[in-house]
Amino acid sequence: MRFERPSSQSSSPLAIEPISMRIPDACRFTGISRSTLYLLIARGDIEIVKLGAATLVLTDSLRNLIERQRGTVVSRTAVAINGQRDENRPMQGPATAPLTSNR
Repeated sequence: MRFERPSSQSSSPLAIEPISMRIPDACRFTGISRSTLYLLIARGDIEIVKLGAATLVLTDSLRNLIERQRGTVVSRTAVAINGQRDENRPMQGPATAPLTSNR
């Protein structure tokens, strides 16, 4: 028996994109943490619907958030590659501490 992929021209779709999803699914869908998702909801950046005890996050709201953020933040890697540093942002972490020897 040979395996055949389903035709992309099938009359019945195999996957239907949901119009909403629960919080854990929204976190997986976007790759953000649960706490960040709740902060975005509190700020009004992501739209939710409450049905009883369930909190449903609208899929279009998540897509719109990602589209709004797309290209607005310069990654630290891009800045490091260019050899420039944002003078308004203090350096963080162990790179700021001078290297000393305990010997």
